[in-house]
Amino acid sequence: MRVFVLGAGASLHVGYPLIKDLGPELMKFIADSPGPRNYPYWPDPDELRKCGPLDDIEEIVTRLEASEGTGTLLAGLREAICAFFDSIRTNNAPLYRQFTNGVIQDGDVVITLNYDLSLDRELRKAKKWEISDGYGFDIEIPDMPNSGTTLLKLHGSTNWMDSLFRGHRTGTFSLGYGEDSRGLRPVVLPREFEFLGYEGVTDPKFSGGGVDRSGSMILPSRSKQFYVSTSINPRERESFWSTLWGQADTALRNADEVVIIGYSLPEADAEARRLLLETTNKQSLLTVCCGRDTDRVGDEFIQNGFSHVGTGSRRFEDWLDVE
Repeated sequence: MRVFVLGAGASLHVGYPLIKDLGPELMKFIADSPGPRNYPYWPDPDELRKCGPLDDIEEIVTRLEASEGTGTLLAGLREAICAFFDSIRTNNAPLYRQFTNGVIQDGDVVITLNYDLSLDRELRKAKKWEISDGYGFDIEIPDMPNSGTTLLKLHGSTNWMDSLFRGHRTGTFSLGYGEDSRGLRPVVLPREFEFLGYEGVTDPKFSGGGVDRSGSMILPSRSKQFYVSTSINPRERESFWSTLWGQADTALRNADEVVIIGYSLPEADAEARRLLLETTNKQSLLTVCCGRDTDRVGDEFIQNGFSHVGTGSRRFEDWLDVE
């Protein structure tokens, strides 16, 4: 089995920022944009600046998550990140196109820490991936074929939403076994199916009503929390995230070949570091392609007992040319 692990460095060629640049670029976008129509929680850049330096988005999010009464600001920040990334997603993605057309094969698993849809779209165009079960969970769309590859988005995706109380706006109803107020999995809105090339497809779990992102997107903080605490359940969506990460765990344990592209193993991603450094099959052929961090990341794997670590190509395009 082959597993590819992608970070922000892999999507840089499309126009998405690295984490160190996300804060300043996002603040500019927020200041220049009125926000989505009728969205009540578009964040105030001045309020965000009070939480930390603009070049450290992780510090801003960490302080917000630790403070009471900042739920609406966090909700607005999630919405702003998604709107910012969606403003970039129609850009040309030539390296992803080369990757999906020339490298990816049936049975491969792609693990990404990115939110954007540029890779998803290229995989779909190349007929290598289907949304039916390609994200690691079943969207239950009749007559849609299963996906040949799996794309595990371990921090969430801009096209994932929570359907609050199954879309009910009024009245009372009971939740199913193991279900919470956000549902058992994220839902995908109709416009997102269309962006990925699915005409006229709708998610059977989406019936309108209120939507949110708190259970479907993990913000870039220094202490990531893979659940949502509500009055109904203090750990909503924990099972969903646990299952998703469990699939990544299984893939890495069984991998014969692992390629890490544009992911620098930041200290803030404690769960991902553990997953990659402790879970991955240490006898697998492991290739690191992470720009200026290539040697450091390769050394970390060697120090953790990996036997076959290659650090030949530093840039995504150079690695693709070799492949």
